[in-house]
Amino acid sequence: MEETRPLLRPLEDAVTAQQPHTAEYEDTLLAFNPQGDTDNPRDWPASYQWGITALLAFMAFTVTFTCLSVIPVAGHVIADLSPTHQPSRSATVLLVTIWELGEAAGPLLIAPLSELYGRAPVFNCANTLFILGVALSALSPTTGALISARFLTGCAVASNVLNPAVIGDIFPPESRGSAMSAVMLAPLIGGAVGPAIAGAIAQSAGWRQIMWMSVLLAVIAEFLFLTLFRETYSGAILRRRATRLQQEKRGELDEPLESACERVLSQKPGSQSAVIWQAMQRPAKVFRSSLVLQLLSLYGAVAFSFFYTMSTTLPEMLQTQYGFSPALIGSSFLTFSESPPPPS
Repeated sequence: MEETRPLLRPLEDAVTAQQPHTAEYEDTLLAFNPQGDTDNPRDWPASYQWGITALLAFMAFTVTFTCLSVIPVAGHVIADLSPTHQPSRSATVLLVTIWELGEAAGPLLIAPLSELYGRAPVFNCANTLFILGVALSALSPTTGALISARFLTGCAVASNVLNPAVIGDIFPPESRGSAMSAVMLAPLIGGAVGPAIAGAIAQSAGWRQIMWMSVLLAVIAEFLFLTLFRETYSGAILRRRATRLQQEKRGELDEPLESACERVLSQKPGSQSAVIWQAMQRPAKVFRSSLVLQLLSLYGAVAFSFFYTMSTTLPEMLQTQYGFSPALIGSSFLTFSESPPPPS
């Protein structure tokens, strides 16, 4: 099935209806040159495309590491933040699971924003919020503040929704398998080594040092995004071309091209809000109309339930029944490397 770009429809319709595809039209920079275009992500050097893939994998590793690193020490964290009270079992469970509530809510806004403004600005904003959320977790003085910071951090996770989109932007369909495998391998590794490293750090230096390590990883990832990552979404790239064309050839464009540029660039705030709201409703509409998706979602819900039931009960059992230290409890999660990737 041919891929489509819904947000580019006004531009494509305007140009198709009002002007034939000529060499002069290609010079307007309103479409990628099919013979080769340096701005077309699929025409970038293979080394750079795989560099972006490695960067996406590194961010996915950081996210999963941060998410699951608290599992072996969740009870110790709650006890440290509530020294005068008996540690609450519900607070321990919520500390581990609240992340997923944020990850479920965040993509509803991240996905449509990436189609309106491009992948790069949304990635950078989300990564910045992610860093702030993890830093707040490290500085949290109370259990409530820590749980709220974890929820905020989960909402700011952009890799789980934008990584596949970026891979689709830079690779043709027949070449995406290897890149997606690399990106999916990173959360698997993060889910395996994250608790093991976190347990050892918590035992020797305290649980807050785990958070600061996550901050360091996220800062490194964001620095690489700022310096190396280029916009990959064709809609955003072509809109910038249209803006540059209007600025460079002000008053010199013929009527069809001027009209095409205006139709792409003249988006009122109300229309943007409508696009975002429509995109936020789309998952519910698709879910309601697809029995296959409902069954897969049921399977995913059961799998998540078992995963988090084990994650919240295994550390306490290993500590009370077998006398494991936090480092040994974390090491027991290395067995995740033999299972499907945990949620990231």
